[in-house]
Amino acid sequence: MIKLIASDMDGTLLNDHIDISLSNAQAIKRAQSQGIHFIIATGRDFPMAKHPLKEHNIECPIVALNGAQLFDVEGNNLYNKGLEKSTVRKIRSILSQYPDLHEELMTNDGIYSNDRDKRLATIASMLADLNPDISYEEAMENAISHAEENNVKFVESFDTILEDDHIVILKLSAHTEEGATVLDPLKEQLMNEVPKLAITASSKKNIEINHESAQKGTAVAQYAKKLGIKADEVMTIGDNINDLSMLKWAKYGTAVANAVPEAKEAASYTTSSNSQNGVAEAISRVLSGKIYKD
Repeated sequence: MIKLIASDMDGTLLNDHIDISLSNAQAIKRAQSQGIHFIIATGRDFPMAKHPLKEHNIECPIVALNGAQLFDVEGNNLYNKGLEKSTVRKIRSILSQYPDLHEELMTNDGIYSNDRDKRLATIASMLADLNPDISYEEAMENAISHAEENNVKFVESFDTILEDDHIVILKLSAHTEEGATVLDPLKEQLMNEVPKLAITASSKKNIEINHESAQKGTAVAQYAKKLGIKADEVMTIGDNINDLSMLKWAKYGTAVANAVPEAKEAASYTTSSNSQNGVAEAISRVLSGKIYKD
């Protein structure tokens, strides 16, 4: 019997309009009404994750920034798993060797970017990649909206952030339109030269860098343990590289139809795409007792 469902957001729960469909929202609430716990596990920070949930009055805990943070249903921050500032400096020195990368720092004080235009182009490109049914212009409108709604902070230099002892660096992201051509050797160099990292991705044009303890699978497992729930009582739903740890951990790891090949291989089950209410379909199987292996 499934007692906990954990879902990714972009490319999974969110549709091609970067929203939660009514079908998905209703399915989540049906599951909750029947005593099944529901939790979001996303690469987004808390404000960006909370916004679409709030629009549908969905109340649930949130694993943010790939597992670097956990928030309870009331929005209380239960923990932060950050990177040492010396580690961040080493990572940034390696990133500087690769031209045309756009970097961002995700912190306990919000998101920091040092280039507004590149930031908007980066988010628009990622949204367009994850949702091929929308135009780049629509993706850019969403990117601008995200920046305004979530108070992204634009700075000339990241140096002052690294010198501030009150700011915890929870995740670094690096984006390039060159994709794997640049990112594959970059990832290999980071893994060889910087210990204790978890390097994942939420699109084919980025990498996301966390502390090794900050992973979705670890966070969902810890939350389940707190509730007395075992891995064989959990369904996880995702689409990308940063979902692999939770897709592998849960007995009912489920990949949406639009998932990358690595996510489909890690999962034991599949469901429809994010634009076809795949989360609602998976939840309906749980509620009907008709979960099956494809």
